[in-house]
This record gives sequence, C-alpha cells and structure tokens, in this order.
Amino acid sequence: MSAVEQIEEMQFSCTTCPRECELAVSVSRRGTGAVAVEDVQGNRCPRGRHFAEREVTDPVRILTTTLPVRGGDELLVPVRTTEPIPLRLHAEAMETLRHITASAPITMGDALISNVLDTGVDVIASMDVAEKRTSS
Repeated sequence: MSAVEQIEEMQFSCTTCPRECELAVSVSRRGTGAVAVEDVQGNRCPRGRHFAEREVTDPVRILTTTLPVRGGDELLVPVRTTEPIPLRLHAEAMETLRHITASAPITMGDALISNVLDTGVDVIASMDVAEKRTSS
C-alpha cells in the first residue's frame, strides 16, 4: 500500500437535489496516482457523500450539443444524453456525434443514437423538427 503523498481540500456544490449543499471534501492523493475521498462535510443527506466520491474519482455530466438535420424545417436539432456520462468520454462522444446527421421528421425525445460509446445511454432530440415543406 502506498503512502499518502498529499491531502487536498476541495469545495463544490452537490447537484443531486435542489438543496445544493456546499460540500467540503478532503481528498488523499497517493504516489500511485490513486485518489480517495477521506472525508465529506456539509452534506445534509447520504447522496452528498456519493456525489463527492463520484465527482472526485470519475465525474459525470449530461452531454448537450446540436446535430445537423437533413430535410427539416430547421438546420440543427439540439440533442442531449438521457443520463450523465463520464466527463472523460465527452470528447470521444463529440467526435462520434460530429459524423451524424439526423433526418426529419424528428420528435422531441426520439433516440438519435442508442447506447453511445457503450455507456447504455442514448442521445435524444430536445425539440421537434418537421419535414421541410416544398413550395408548389
């Protein structure tokens, strides 16, 4: 077992519920590069500790962007992941999405990509896009 090289104090807001508790987190960094949460203060429910541990070791976020639309009355459709995905995968997910064009019609909530990067999370449309009307 490697000795603790450094204890670092971090502060951030928990975003698991509307309370948004201000967390004070003690983090140990070991010579091996391992990071561990030693203590969490300020959380008013057990979810705060879990959030702090996840935020320090492998943070996750909802990914939002836009995709081009073929044949639609809009040029772009806003999209988002249905669940947060690891932040470390965001650049790779954006590279994957860069090569996708959605086809109209699109209904808000449609899964445009299923199981992005094998995360079990879908990328869905955040608004409706109708087919482009052609003038007669």
